[in-house]
Amino acid sequence: MNEDFPDSTSESIEYGLEAATGAFHSFRKLSGERRATFLETIAGLLEQNTEEIISLADGETSLGLPRLKMELQRTVNETRLFAKLARTEDWRESRSDEAEPDRIPIPKPRLQSDNVPLGPVVVIGACNFPLAISVVGTDTMSALAVGCPVIVKAHPGHPGTCAKLSEIVKEAAKTSEMPTGTFLLLQGEDHRVSRELVEHPLTKAVAFTGSLQGGRALATIAAARNEPIPFYAEMGSLNPLFILPGAIRERSEEIARGYVEAINLFAGQMCTKPGILVLIDGPGVDTFLSTAEEATRAQPPIAMLNKGIRENYETSTKALAEKAELLAESETSPEISRNEATSRLFATEARSFLADPDLRAEAFGPTSLIIKAKDEKELLDLARQLEGNLTASLHVGKSDKELVDDLLPVLEQKAGRVLWNGFPPGVTPTPATHHGGPWPATTDARHTSIGLYGYRRFVRQVCRQGFPKEA
Repeated sequence: MNEDFPDSTSESIEYGLEAATGAFHSFRKLSGERRATFLETIAGLLEQNTEEIISLADGETSLGLPRLKMELQRTVNETRLFAKLARTEDWRESRSDEAEPDRIPIPKPRLQSDNVPLGPVVVIGACNFPLAISVVGTDTMSALAVGCPVIVKAHPGHPGTCAKLSEIVKEAAKTSEMPTGTFLLLQGEDHRVSRELVEHPLTKAVAFTGSLQGGRALATIAAARNEPIPFYAEMGSLNPLFILPGAIRERSEEIARGYVEAINLFAGQMCTKPGILVLIDGPGVDTFLSTAEEATRAQPPIAMLNKGIRENYETSTKALAEKAELLAESETSPEISRNEATSRLFATEARSFLADPDLRAEAFGPTSLIIKAKDEKELLDLARQLEGNLTASLHVGKSDKELVDDLLPVLEQKAGRVLWNGFPPGVTPTPATHHGGPWPATTDARHTSIGLYGYRRFVRQVCRQGFPKEA
């Protein structure tokens, strides 16, 4: 247990959820303008405290100042996006049917449907995005925008950063005169804290970002409650790249360099890092492989989030090396004291990948597995047998149209976002963004955890029948 940030007690969890429930009845009734002002105040305070926030986050995560500055600005922009949503109240998605009292054979009543907020939302944020998927990330801001109080369980990898961000939200709540209990932060390294929050009968929805193991365990708890609740989890994803024969022939070296860069971006600690690459053995493949190997060997060691994550990376790549061929590794030795890791590139045959479930395990860090198929049929068979993913990418050449026509419908069943001649790390929060995918990428592929429509996780439709328009 962290002595500076001790685990929250069962009593504090009870108090927090009772306060959030009490706040809900007032918070949901506030005008969209009031909630928009609250969120805009948060955004302004984030900007005013940029230097302190970045310093704290860098000290706890080793992500580096440029990455964290970019992440904070993204978070500010997204907070203002949800402020606009709150002000317009478009989230209500209102629709109505007028009454037809003289309709035959039976009269039709007036019907009015609107979204209403669910109630207190628990947010369990990510280790690798201490700002954008944490205390002030999409989960929290989208819930607050639609009138749901929020309780955040701080990630033990950056408790000080979480505490500072919590202070900012609470200051904004006080300045904007939000109801007491609208927002609360709870610390917790022990899994008990998350478990009790999910189990508690006053919790009405949960947003989780983390491992498949953790997400599965909490999803089971949420479903087993006397009142089952929505549990929205983002978990593991391989994010496959499919490099088609025409693309290999036309630009093998360019794609290989882009692939290695995508693997190593932020030490591969991205939920959309391409964990596997699939191609058909043939012309251009040798050039592709040699370029990728050279680029991997030239990669400098990169500091990972913390010691535990680096150790998990070493364990997972060691297990992968027992099943696949190690093609290349960073030539510069890492500094273990800085939790640095080397980039590693592996290869196997499609038949081996299909036969061995161990090869499909996500390795969190700067590594990826190249899979060689013998022909188009084997490539398509592999695509059909993949589990769900956040992303899938197609690299296409002029001669690949027929294969694209066969492959694209498969990938649309396997991923929430499909990229054309691109690499998946990074996601832009916009109205058109969808960040989700079939299991095990998420627990509900219909919803996004990034972007404007993230709010739909925390509302439900209520239909009023026979009410006058002015009611």
